[in-house]
This record gives sequence, C-alpha cells and structure tokens, in this order.
Amino acid sequence: MSHRNIALGLLSSALFLVSAQAHSAPAAPLDRISGDVTYRERIALPEDVTLTVELLDVSKQDAKAERLAQLSLPVGNQQVPLAYELPFYPVAIQPSHSYTLRATLSRGGELLFTTAQQVAVLTQGAGTHAQLVLQQVQSKSSADLENTFWKLIEVDGRPAQVNPGEREAHLLLLDGRASGSSGCNKLMGSYTHAAPSTLHIGPLASTRMACSPAMMAQETALVTAFERATRYRIAGEMLVLLDGDTVLARFEARYFK
Repeated sequence: MSHRNIALGLLSSALFLVSAQAHSAPAAPLDRISGDVTYRERIALPEDVTLTVELLDVSKQDAKAERLAQLSLPVGNQQVPLAYELPFYPVAIQPSHSYTLRATLSRGGELLFTTAQQVAVLTQGAGTHAQLVLQQVQSKSSADLENTFWKLIEVDGRPAQVNPGEREAHLLLLDGRASGSSGCNKLMGSYTHAAPSTLHIGPLASTRMACSPAMMAQETALVTAFERATRYRIAGEMLVLLDGDTVLARFEARYFK
C-alpha cells in the first residue's frame, strides 16, 4: 500500500453538501471531521474510484438517517490509507443526538467497499477524528473465469498499453486452453484450474513479432505474471491474478454483441 493521500483532504477539490438545517446561520464557521479510510483486503484500487464520506444523524430509531454533510473525491492513483477532511456546521449539531460516519469506495456506479459498522463522532464522548475501516462488497453476479474475454488493465503495477493498430492485451481461458495477446504477440498454451481460486497458466508459446520497447516490456511482465500465478480472485467484472497475496495483474471482463 502507498502512503496516505494527503491531497484527499484539500477542500479545493472536494464536493460537499450541508443540509438545510445547517444553514440556520449562513455566516456560521465550519469545523471538520478528519481521519483515514482503509480496508484489510490486499487489493489495489483502480484509478477511477471515488471516495465518499457522509455525516449522518442517527438519533431517530425508526426513521431514515439524516445526512448533514457529504464529501466526494476522486482517488486518482492513490491507495489506502486515504486521508479525508469532512466539513460540517457545528451549529447543526445537537449534544443529545447521535452522529455517525459512513464511507464508500465506488467505481462507475458500482459499490466496491463500504463501512460495515457505525462509527460515532461529535457527541456522547466521540470526537472529530475517526478511522474508517471498510469492507469489500461482494458482487451479486461475477464474471466467469472461463469463456470470458479478459482485457488486461494492469500488470506489475503499471497500466496496460495498447499498440496502435494491434489488438489490446487480453486472456481467454476455455477447456484447458489459454490464448490471448500481450498487446504485441499472440500467446497460446494451457492452464489448469484444479480447485476453486487456484489457477496455473502455461507453458505458453508466442509469435515472434518485434514491437516497441514499451510493448516488449509489457509482454515480458505479462508472461512473467502468467508463470508466477498460483491463484485468482474475481470481484464483479474484475479478475486479479495472484502469487500468494501478491497482485500480479488485473483484467476486466469484456463482452461482445
């Protein structure tokens, strides 16, 4: 995991809302709740993820929680822990009420991680600093490992590259036969999937076309990832190849009509 994203605390890049109740004093000063957002799974975040943190009034047992403030920020290329600062109006806070934070990490409308437990803030002994530990959301429907076109999106920690005029790097597994492309050369060989979550790819053969140094480097990294892979994880439309807990490459399912 990388160092925390201090930039996430910059209000200049934040989009936040404060409820109508908080506007009873238009010139009232803002205060801030701060902390870090993290999760226990050893999974890298894609670049197009959004972090959302909400301040909720949960005082009414049989009513929907009232949202007092919200912060939404693009994560960019940062990884957890992610620092946040959530602005709110202290004049809207009532000492007798209960307040919690809710945080999510989402991508293109798909919820990836969310807080599983309430985290109290502001009143009843709680303060303005909170560490938020998120849980991965299991997709209701995930792509199949086999007979799915898996487009490479990252290998060895680097975004996949596409050579102009060439097919994108990908992997296709079907009936024990592995095929695909490094983005330069075609790849073909075998694979074994003897038990759930286990996967061994290779040996592989390839065509011998010469490409740019960058594409050749990607090919070397991808073939190495295939050779090292011992297991995999699928979450929704995302396939992750792993060597133990080490992420080797990430792919995204593509469907053709």
